[in-house]
Amino acid sequence: MLVLGLDLGTQSCKAVVCDESLAVRGQHAIGYATQRPVPGAAEQDPAVWDAALGPAIAGALAAAGARPADIAALAIAGQLDGCVAVDARGRALHPALIWQDRRAVAEVARCDPRALFALTGQVADPSHMAPKIRWLRARVAGARFHQPVTYLVERLTGEAAIDPPHASTTMLFELASQTWASPLLEAFEIAASELPAVRPTCAVAGALTAEGAQLTGLAPGTPVAVGTGDDFATPLGAGLVAPGPLICAIGTAEVVGALAAHPILDRAADEPMVETHAYPTGAYFVKNPGWLSGGAVRWAVAALGLADDAALDAAAAAAPPGCDGVTFVPALAGAMTPVWRPHARGGFHGLTAAHDRSHLARAVLEGLAFASRDVAERLAALGLPASRALLLGGGSRSAVWAQLRADALGIPHDVAASADTCPVGAAMIATVAAGIHADLATAAALAPPPARTFEPGGSLDDAYARYRRLIAQLAPLASSPWG
Repeated sequence: MLVLGLDLGTQSCKAVVCDESLAVRGQHAIGYATQRPVPGAAEQDPAVWDAALGPAIAGALAAAGARPADIAALAIAGQLDGCVAVDARGRALHPALIWQDRRAVAEVARCDPRALFALTGQVADPSHMAPKIRWLRARVAGARFHQPVTYLVERLTGEAAIDPPHASTTMLFELASQTWASPLLEAFEIAASELPAVRPTCAVAGALTAEGAQLTGLAPGTPVAVGTGDDFATPLGAGLVAPGPLICAIGTAEVVGALAAHPILDRAADEPMVETHAYPTGAYFVKNPGWLSGGAVRWAVAALGLADDAALDAAAAAAPPGCDGVTFVPALAGAMTPVWRPHARGGFHGLTAAHDRSHLARAVLEGLAFASRDVAERLAALGLPASRALLLGGGSRSAVWAQLRADALGIPHDVAASADTCPVGAAMIATVAAGIHADLATAAALAPPPARTFEPGGSLDDAYARYRRLIAQLAPLASSPWG
């Protein structure tokens, strides 16, 4: 019996066909672009997601030597913090504001940040869905609102459903009751009927309609799970169901956090750095939702005139630890550590005529690793110290970066057996929806162990201290608007 897992990512839609043991039998991806019409904006046309589904699934089925009728169920995981305005039929009325879009700054003021954090465990930030709804409402009339994943679920089944982990990223979900929070709905003037219904991750949202079958190429009536966000499916696909290592998932964004048995709220400082979300297994994920990381590497490859990621790794390996004083500020889409600042800008500091491209390449990798250390130190202060880290996502393929990160954080870094665990996490959800496995813990137990470990081989403490001093000095500049 086969299942299909889909990862609706920022750069592509990935499909995997898995068997009952969660072994990947076939996979395929279809890429698409992000539009940035003005500074601070990041949009995608949901039509490109619709168009990517069929080819991605067909490619995965062909690679697996499988037929559409062989798929027992499918589940979607994907990018969080987006907002899609749809009409009564579930069709998009406006380009989706994806997670990198932080234009809804004024709309955040509708809520009290402390009250919001106490209810939701979330930081008041324009990247989240609630302020984006208000921003879109001023431009689109009569809409309902979706996250990217829930948009696709409705397109395929006609049902609007969202799981608690996904809902807990919206700034509208009460952690304690696991329901939409009435005070926040009132503050943002949003009706619960304008949002998807909250349902369990592995529940069947609905069956493929005729239109859903046409979009996917699968048989009408195929069960579709409610699904979840990529921040949750990625560690799930690596087998994480309970507290353990520091999780570093490096995709376009980098998500760093740890699982906790109970909700833990970041009250270790005046401003929270990490948020607390529900997790598909009933645990909680205490994490920073991420800064542009793999996306920053893409930028650096192009900006430095390098051929590819391997060339950037080679350049970075030629520079000394600490980059002879060059520091990169990892804020190309606003700052997320050590404080959240949507108006912050990235940059290099400490440049002299003696520095070359290799220093800049390594500085980018170091700066991104230092942001991870920011989060790790905050988690430790909250009672979630980690003795080792697990690297996930495309960024885990770089041995140079993995070693640098082990040095920067001072703990061993394990690399997952597969870099792309998000669609496998979605496939795990599909196996439970199909009745193949009793629960996610059973499915996750089938995940393979890490493939490789990088032990700390040196210290970057001095470079990290320099990075923190620079961030503190730049903080006053982060209050200026985009432009």
